[in-house]
Parts: sequence; C-alpha cells; structure tokens
Amino acid sequence: MYKKLIQRVAASTVLLIWPLLGMAEPIVFSSGIEGGGYWSAATRLQAVAADMGLEIQVEESPGSLHNLARLLDDGDPVSLVLAQADALQHYLNEHPGGSNNIEILENIGQECVFILTGGDSAMQSDRDLQQSKDYKLAISSPDSGIAVTYTYMTTLVPELAGVSVLYTDTGAAMNKLNATGGGEVDAVMLVHRPKEYSPEVDLALRNPDQFRFVRITDERLKGELPGGDAVYRSLKLAIPVPDSEERREVATICVKGLLVANKEKISPDQRDELGKLVTFHWMEVYATDR
Repeated sequence: MYKKLIQRVAASTVLLIWPLLGMAEPIVFSSGIEGGGYWSAATRLQAVAADMGLEIQVEESPGSLHNLARLLDDGDPVSLVLAQADALQHYLNEHPGGSNNIEILENIGQECVFILTGGDSAMQSDRDLQQSKDYKLAISSPDSGIAVTYTYMTTLVPELAGVSVLYTDTGAAMNKLNATGGGEVDAVMLVHRPKEYSPEVDLALRNPDQFRFVRITDERLKGELPGGDAVYRSLKLAIPVPDSEERREVATICVKGLLVANKEKISPDQRDELGKLVTFHWMEVYATDR
C-alpha cells in the first residue's frame, strides 16, 4: 500500500515540477500487475516512446477498472491506460459524462476468458456453471477487467449469476483445486491474450490429467448488450503446450483490449507523438492484427 502511495505522490510531484523546468509533463501510464501482460506492454511502449523523445512513466495497477477510475479522475495524473473493451463500456455506463474525455488510440488484440477447474471436477462447460448454485469461482480482484467480464457474462446469461465469486490469489487457489476434500473454490478465471500465458494457464496446459479448461459456448454470450455492440467473440483456440509440439483446444470467448487516453490530460504535441507511435511503431509494442 505504501509503495503505491509513494508512486502516486511522486507522479504528482513530477507533474508539478516539470513545467517549472521548461519541459513537457510526462505521460503517466497506468498498466497492470508488475510482470503481467499489461505491464509488459506498457514498458515496451515506454521504451519505444523514449526513442521518439516522448516521456512516459509506467505505473502498476490491479486492472482495468482501477485504470479507468484514475484516467477519469481530474485530480489524478494518469492520462493513458490499458483496459478491456467490456470494462470500458461498463465504466462509461456507470459514469456517462466520462465518454467526452475518452479517446481510444489502438486495439491491442483479443484477450480471452480462461476458466480452469480440477481434473476430477464435474464441471465441463458453462452450462454446468449455470445449473449449479454451489460452485465457487476465484477471480484475482474486484477492480480487474476479469471481474467486469464475469459481470457482463451474467448480464447476457443470467443463470451464471448463481455462482459465488471469491476475490483471492488465483495461483494459490489453482494449486488447491485437486486438494483432498476440495479447495475453497471450484474453478479460477483469468482473462489475457492467448499467447501470454499466465502461471495458471501454463500449469493447466502442462498437466491435462490434473486440470481442465471449462468450455464456454453459450450462444447468448455473442448477443448485443443493451445500448451497445457485442464485445465478445466465440473462438476455438489451439494453444501450444510449452516445451511441446502438442496443442490444447479451448472453446471460449474473447474481448478486445484497448489503449485509451484522456484527451484533457495530454497536450496536442503528446497526442501527435502517440499517433505516430501507434501508426509507425505499434508492431514494436504489440504484434497484433489491426
């Protein structure tokens, strides 16, 4: 907690001092958990921007909702974030006035839902989740895009709302899925790019006899949300097993990740440089189809 407080105080101090030195204020970029996919992408963007003479300060974050709250807080220095499309729509539905300041700079590719359970679990698909009120699902944080994704899933498939969600360390919960007598949860949920393996997905890929990917196939998940377009795509992924020639097929849904700026917090020059970065150097940050 103190580390994050110091980071925010330092960021605010830099923004106050920078103009006095005759220099442009740095862009403060709220990303993700240190070492995770969002954090790694943000640090790559920071390096590319530095080569262009654009100063970017990367800060850690628990997830999309936290990023968006800071982005739209006039008293917070954050002016650039990464967020899932469903999290952005959810946040703007809750804070409609914020849309005037939002600019989506780029699509960072598909992020997919992974629900993992133990090898002996009776849970095979999302239909099993819909039919039982006894299942418990682990999600890392209520401020994460994962939490928003599950909320949206329950909007489209109301039967999923019967599942109890526990906010906890999903890695620790994963290791207890096959414990004698059962762990505290029946499954864990993650959302990330298919090729950026989390430790939980890596463990499931390497140990198919111990863990299973829950199939997510309900057609209602492809439907439109009230007042907006559909943000999910149903996909069948063939994910390579690390250190192997094998692939595991995973039926799931995916959502776009986005690079988002607050137009009121960045200068015209910074916006121009970000535009050049996205147009000419984006493949150095995120190798993805546009």
